Amino acid sequence: MQIPPSNPADAGHPGRPGDLVYVRRARWRIVGVRAYEGCQVVTLCGMTSPHLGIERRVLTPFETIVPLERARRLRVVRGVRWRRAVRALITADTPPGSLRAARAAGIDLMGHQLEPALAIVRGMGSRLLLADEVGLGKTIQAGLVASELFERRSIDRILVVTPAGLREQWTQELAGRFALPATNVDGHLLRRLAATLPMGVNPWSTLSAAIASVDYVKRPEVLPAVTACTWDLVIVDEAHGVAGDSDRRAAVQALASRAAYLLLLTATPHSGDRRSFSALCDLGAVDETPLLVFRRTRADVGIGTRRRVHAVRVRPSADEMRMHRLLARYSDAVRAEPGGEARRDGWLALSVLHKRALSSAWSLVQSVERRLVALSRSPDASGGAQLALPLGDPHGELVSADEPPSWPAELSLSDPERERQLLTALAACARTASTGKVGETKLAALGKLLRRANQSAVVFTEYRDTLLHVRQHLARSGVTPVVLHGGLTREERSAALAGFSPAPRAVLLATDAAAEGLNLHGGGCRLVINLELPWNPMRLEQRIGRVDRIGQQRTVHAFHLIAEGTGETRILSRLRARIAVARADIGAPDPLGDEDERTMARLVIAGDLNDDDNAGGPARGSRG
Repeated sequence: MQIPPSNPADAGHPGRPGDLVYVRRARWRIVGVRAYEGCQVVTLCGMTSPHLGIERRVLTPFETIVPLERARRLRVVRGVRWRRAVRALITADTPPGSLRAARAAGIDLMGHQLEPALAIVRGMGSRLLLADEVGLGKTIQAGLVASELFERRSIDRILVVTPAGLREQWTQELAGRFALPATNVDGHLLRRLAATLPMGVNPWSTLSAAIASVDYVKRPEVLPAVTACTWDLVIVDEAHGVAGDSDRRAAVQALASRAAYLLLLTATPHSGDRRSFSALCDLGAVDETPLLVFRRTRADVGIGTRRRVHAVRVRPSADEMRMHRLLARYSDAVRAEPGGEARRDGWLALSVLHKRALSSAWSLVQSVERRLVALSRSPDASGGAQLALPLGDPHGELVSADEPPSWPAELSLSDPERERQLLTALAACARTASTGKVGETKLAALGKLLRRANQSAVVFTEYRDTLLHVRQHLARSGVTPVVLHGGLTREERSAALAGFSPAPRAVLLATDAAAEGLNLHGGGCRLVINLELPWNPMRLEQRIGRVDRIGQQRTVHAFHLIAEGTGETRILSRLRARIAVARADIGAPDPLGDEDERTMARLVIAGDLNDDDNAGGPARGSRG
């Protein structure tokens, strides 16, 4: 090794990428040089222990950098060392348009996952919509883009905006796969940072890579501080959730319109509503910046995991049918009110009430009884409306989307006594349907399906209180399910997921708000059951996608429990129409399927879920 001079004439001059230098009594290789007015940021990679392979940044002319001459004499080395050196040279050779960061990724990348990063480095676009089918690694592709831009010194700061339940997953993926340490931001962290910073310094400005919940960022007391910072790359996960006209969209638009690079991630960009799809594509648009869309299917990338979808027709009991008739009678009375047929808000309010009935008779009882309590109060009494401020969630950890809906203000009769009579009869009937001898037929069908399948399953329902009701029902039959809903803290959510994945024949009860974007196929789970149909068909696709992902080795089965002879059959028809629109526009998947019902009946009654497994033979934990 050359001994550096004590007073080198050229000390402080950084040199070029690839040059060997002597800094702070150690040997380094220059990785990159970025010039600013009056100074240069030099990125170094350690060549000797204890800095071997570690990158550091120094600032010139404030740091002494001494160039080292390379050995001019040829050296004879062993073949193993020579081949290693050749491989390193080939790997490090990155001509224009190629990727530098992919070689260091801690994952075996698939060909389609390289394409978005290649498009960006080749200048094809700076606004990308990654809309691959569920389970094809959109998080990996976004991480590779971020890593590549950091490697090229094209960006200094990134912000990931995601549902609250996915923050930990993003932190682990960026750090574990791409060595990008990111900070999970919440109210607690910001207050701790603010306490250590000088007065007036924005805590967000101290973070080079931040991950935050979209519902936290949108808060009026949080958003100004976030938008006051410059974010070079903004990544919006589950971007379909910000496509509508809402404060979520306004917050994301404010961030995206100022970023140099924007990545929108969603497996379900089109729900059959063309206006919503157009609004999603317009996010972050500035001066007609084009949107580059990547939409790949499993067939496109050569992944052959099979999926079978089954519509399970459940025949309601006599008490349940009477409950639906009484609910229809109350609906007719509301529509008969002056202007009732013309009030759009009234129709929406009634549809929410019907959704509660289709969720479970018990759920309907809860909603109706809350209304009866309100009717019993004096007209001047406070309705007890919940404050909009997130007083119970200072850290931005919780999600309120799966909370039971409050009684809509549009849902009332001008004659309170008549309304009380109709609702009292409805509540009594719903209570009988829930607790009577026959019980709720959907819950009975769910229990039977779980027993027949005898394997791990994820059960979805829309409302948090329904989920807890289902847990109590299954517990009485000897099943102890794990629950995942928006009211859990980060630690509680992590504990629930840790308890589900490794357990054989485990049951996870989840809401959309809590399970969106998660990987739940660990431990061999490949069964999804939907207790009721959502309004948005792509929610079904999102639910199935929790287990239908890269790495799934077995045929995935999805069961939709549909109450026959009720409004749920009309919802099914409407969902099929919306799916047809989405399929025509972008080739969206069909989460309803076209499974032959006789085959479905055999699967439910005989429990035969193993006839088409990729692995062959009886499935693990099944009754062969």
